[in-house]
Amino acid sequence: MKMKNSPILLSLLFTVLALVFPAIAGAIITIKNISSLSTIFLIQFISTAVGVLVILWIMEKSKFAFQDFGFRKFKAEAWLAVIVIFELVPFLNGITDNDGFSAQYVLILLLFVIAVGFCEELIFRGLIFKYLSAKGLKVAIIGSSILFGIGHLANLASGQDFFMTLLQLIFAFLFGLVCAEIVAKTKSIIFPIVWHAMHDFIAFLTDKSEPNVLEVSIYVFHCIVLIGLAIYFWRALFIKKDKAGAIIINNG
Repeated sequence: MKMKNSPILLSLLFTVLALVFPAIAGAIITIKNISSLSTIFLIQFISTAVGVLVILWIMEKSKFAFQDFGFRKFKAEAWLAVIVIFELVPFLNGITDNDGFSAQYVLILLLFVIAVGFCEELIFRGLIFKYLSAKGLKVAIIGSSILFGIGHLANLASGQDFFMTLLQLIFAFLFGLVCAEIVAKTKSIIFPIVWHAMHDFIAFLTDKSEPNVLEVSIYVFHCIVLIGLAIYFWRALFIKKDKAGAIIINNG
């Protein structure tokens, strides 16, 4: 079986690719024994930006046009308001005073999360979603979400707390699920990129070195909201269409 004809093998390869650029940045940071958060985010930004260029090159060399990967406008709908409120909740945990919360730190962090938003969305909701679509829309949505969640297992290797990593895995799967559904519904990858970057930016601003009860509660709340959004989009994509199709058949 040729890899170019195997959406699943290609998707697994793209998932590994998503881990390469953070690993390179992590290796540089470890070898150089860098402790400054601003410098760490700068190195991660450069590595991730290179990743974005590589992904765009892969897309350009593929049999698809950029528009096929979701580079198109989308229409704003009511669910956007739910997501905005969703993202404001973490501020209840306060803002973390990292690196003196300098303008330089905030700017570098912003550049980093924008690069991550582009990199991960182009891989999971762009390349992987598009190639898995050959197996059906449901496979593309669920498959890309599972791979996105699995990609966050790397946090365990970094020594992160098991319980928080488990919560992040669940959150990542649900976040990926909703983003994939949004791409399926709007035919656009633009909002998932913006949302991903915004979420990471707020998460870094409000993250505490030691998880507290409020932070865990916010994680749980986010998961519950994502489940609700996932059900809403799933019904809009499949259940309503199935009912409409059944009505047409019966009337026919």
